[in-house]
Amino acid sequence: MIIIKAGGSAITKKSEDFTPNMEVISTLAQEIKEAGRVSILIHGAGSYGHPIAKKYSLGKGYFDDYQLKGFSETRASISELDSIILKSLMHNGLTPVKIGTFSNFITSNGRIVEFHKEPLLRAIELGLLPVFTGDLVFDRTRVFSILSGDQIVSYLSKLLKPSRVIFGTDVDGIYTGDPKKENVKLIDTITEENIKEVFKFAKDTGDASGGMEGKFSEILPIFDMGIEIDVINLTKKGNLIEALRGNVNGTVIKKKNLSK
Repeated sequence: MIIIKAGGSAITKKSEDFTPNMEVISTLAQEIKEAGRVSILIHGAGSYGHPIAKKYSLGKGYFDDYQLKGFSETRASISELDSIILKSLMHNGLTPVKIGTFSNFITSNGRIVEFHKEPLLRAIELGLLPVFTGDLVFDRTRVFSILSGDQIVSYLSKLLKPSRVIFGTDVDGIYTGDPKKENVKLIDTITEENIKEVFKFAKDTGDASGGMEGKFSEILPIFDMGIEIDVINLTKKGNLIEALRGNVNGTVIKKKNLSK
């Protein structure tokens, strides 16, 4: 079993609100079909979720009734992106099924405390391709919270113990600094010898790979389980299928005693 996380920065256009990157979405679907090895796909919301969430301060949880309009708008917008991705997957001969994040997860202080797993397990048993997305969910402490696709990846990794997890982003992997700036190097391998150093660097600088800081808190538990994590550039055609075949063009995060 392999879990793929398609980052919102790759599948949507960050500079244009509510705009999908159809070339990347189409390639994603084609390469999943060609590889034939994916068990679960999780995608971010990108420009379909962040602008509304920011406008209504949804990341802070509920504090005023005016946010309820933003709550509805965000859920509708993310459903629109979901539909685009599902249609692309089906167009390429796959049989995806949406497993609703909003209806199946409950959080407390932003962390998952409850998950109705039966729909997912039944979908896997039937050979369908379960699709999740980062979304708003009800929260027992904050009333509602934003549940990121990265946290879903970490949670499902603990539940299902996949052989590998692939994070698809809009940069080539994890760097020694912000890859949008000069004088940084790609870190092609991260093991138990340097993972804490890289994680600390990400926290100190606020970025280790164009937004990898937040991902690291979810990557570390997966790493501790002995599961390989690959970070690739999803916007480059061929990267995903090569990663699915075990040829990673990016950053490989794994314990040394594990074979690739």
